[in-house]
Amino acid sequence: MTRYSLMNARTVDLWAGVGIAAAGLITLFYLIPNYVSAGFGFGLSPRAFPYLCAGAITVLGVFLVLLNLKASRRDQIKAPVARPALRRLLVVLSVLVVTLALMQWAGYLAAAVVCVALLMWMMGERRWLPILLTSVGWSLFLWFLFDRLLGTPLP
Repeated sequence: MTRYSLMNARTVDLWAGVGIAAAGLITLFYLIPNYVSAGFGFGLSPRAFPYLCAGAITVLGVFLVLLNLKASRRDQIKAPVARPALRRLLVVLSVLVVTLALMQWAGYLAAAVVCVALLMWMMGERRWLPILLTSVGWSLFLWFLFDRLLGTPLP
């Protein structure tokens, strides 16, 4: 074990930067080319804004890594996030990944209802009626907004 705890502010920021940069690279080189339309050949491509955002996020993630590579006095600062909170974050991210997979298989409405219900339960809500009404109501509202009003079909 090193002189300082492995769970310090610099370590958390370093790994956050690695995760952010990796997510940005996956978005830039896999998600946008495969899941965002190239457009019709005139005007601004539908990929332009996603590329701009993903590029900025990737650069900021790399910047966060570079700022935290060198040991500093931040090694002595306790991590701003406790391990149980990081575990909960990983569980929430897992729920979101499962939701994306479920969306491909069962469609938006089913996946969104399950996702909202699970997240509400994880946040401590145990009454079934608010979970049911919120998960179904919010999912239907977003489907109606995007699919019917805005004409943007959801998976």
